[in-house]
Amino acid sequence: MVSKKIYLNKSDSTASAIDKVLKAEENEVILYIPREAKAAESKKDLQLLQREVETAGKTLTVESVDDETIEKALSLGIKANNPFLGRGQKTVSDIVIKGGRSVSKPSSSRRVSKSNRASKHSRSVVGPEVDDEMEGEETGNAYKAPRKGMSKGKKRIVWISLILIAGVLVTGAATFLPRVKVTLSLDKTEHGYIGSLKVSPNTEESVVSENTLRLRGVIFSSEKNITDKYAANGTDSVGRKARGTITIYNNYGVESQSLVASTRFVTPEGKIYRLDNDVVVPGATKEGDTLTPSHIEAGVTADQPGESYNIGPVSKFRIPGFQGTAKYDGFYGESKNAMTGGSFGETKVPTDGDLKSARADLEKKLEDALKAEFFVGLPSNIKILEGAYDVQIIREQVNDVVDKDGKFSLTLYGQIKLIGFDEAEVVDTLRKKFEVDDGQTLQIYDYTIDYGEVSVDFEAEELSSAVQFESNWTRPFDVSEFTKKIVGMKEVELKSEIFSTPGVRSGEVKMWPFWVTRVPEDLGRINVDAK
Repeated sequence: MVSKKIYLNKSDSTASAIDKVLKAEENEVILYIPREAKAAESKKDLQLLQREVETAGKTLTVESVDDETIEKALSLGIKANNPFLGRGQKTVSDIVIKGGRSVSKPSSSRRVSKSNRASKHSRSVVGPEVDDEMEGEETGNAYKAPRKGMSKGKKRIVWISLILIAGVLVTGAATFLPRVKVTLSLDKTEHGYIGSLKVSPNTEESVVSENTLRLRGVIFSSEKNITDKYAANGTDSVGRKARGTITIYNNYGVESQSLVASTRFVTPEGKIYRLDNDVVVPGATKEGDTLTPSHIEAGVTADQPGESYNIGPVSKFRIPGFQGTAKYDGFYGESKNAMTGGSFGETKVPTDGDLKSARADLEKKLEDALKAEFFVGLPSNIKILEGAYDVQIIREQVNDVVDKDGKFSLTLYGQIKLIGFDEAEVVDTLRKKFEVDDGQTLQIYDYTIDYGEVSVDFEAEELSSAVQFESNWTRPFDVSEFTKKIVGMKEVELKSEIFSTPGVRSGEVKMWPFWVTRVPEDLGRINVDAK
């Protein structure tokens, strides 16, 4: 018969357990109940579970590692067993033979029936019934199965194996696992400095003199421009000039002709339009006695504002500058499209207030953009003090012709300059001073630096500030060299080396495992911490 195994959680109630069992499609259900489960807190819980299962026509078997749960189940006639032991710990002693009679342990000459041997190997906790063919004495004790002990030969093999394994583990640990940690405490000397700081790219060598630390510096600069649009709140009466394009012809000769910007072109009605830019009219092409005109297109603008200059195409523009010469007839213009855009009326213009507020806003944006881009690109070792930079507006450009939204544009060109230095050079310069004071070589251990208010003279390229330097120094100590030196030393030799090393005040040695007495040959298994 196919069975369904259901696992309860400690928090599952009796109702939850019943629900899980009844929902199972199989009729035979094995219910695993953990220790201290709510569903088996009392016999009543299990009795209720048993009643509902039997009502549903199902068969229930309880599995648990909890002896009390198994006892409760057995006392209610529910099949129960310990899945790890194959039976409850009290299975045999709980068996009660009919009429209160028990069967004592059979002698070696007596036989146990086949049915009883099969029962002895069953995983069920329900007690096996004693076959009538079993012979034995009637006593007050339950039947106890004989236990087979391990033979002396097997015990000897097990012990030898354990000893060999332990030996291999110890040898492996001694060969592959030895580690040494050396913790050193170094002698420390305090030094401080309070004085002036002068930083300049013109300083050739960093020195301390007359209570002033003169440091080599670097100067950086960068330029950037930024444009934005702002609302124009003023109005003005303005006139706009018509504009268009003409084609200029050279029917004069094979040589090119230069015409400068603002060269006049006149319509038959006398309206003047001027060239927007310099142009060079190419030379004509001549084949035999036939001259083929050359041409070039150019932009022109009306000489005066107003709608009267908005004219249609013109077949011939004359150049007044050539009047009285042969070129007057040889050079001329033609417009194939209308001239447009001429007008009179009111338009939005920026006021002084508009320009002032726009300039202030754009200066702030430009400064932020300069600093954001510039500082990110600086070398990582360069120290920049607060206030050690300057931003200047070097040029501005205003386009007061408003767009369709009534806004004008402003462009600012800015430059940022700053003076910086390498803070490591501060430490190194003061180290030289302290070594002279102490008469011995020093190595920095830790330090703090505080700077005062900063002033910068970019014309003289010099930064000025106050500086306070607090520090701790040790004698030079190379952890890598010390590690190489102690390789292979015995513990007593290592301790002697520690206390004979200049600048070391004390030390601690830890070797692992406990039987290790020599520093490993592998540098990777040596940890030296100097502090």
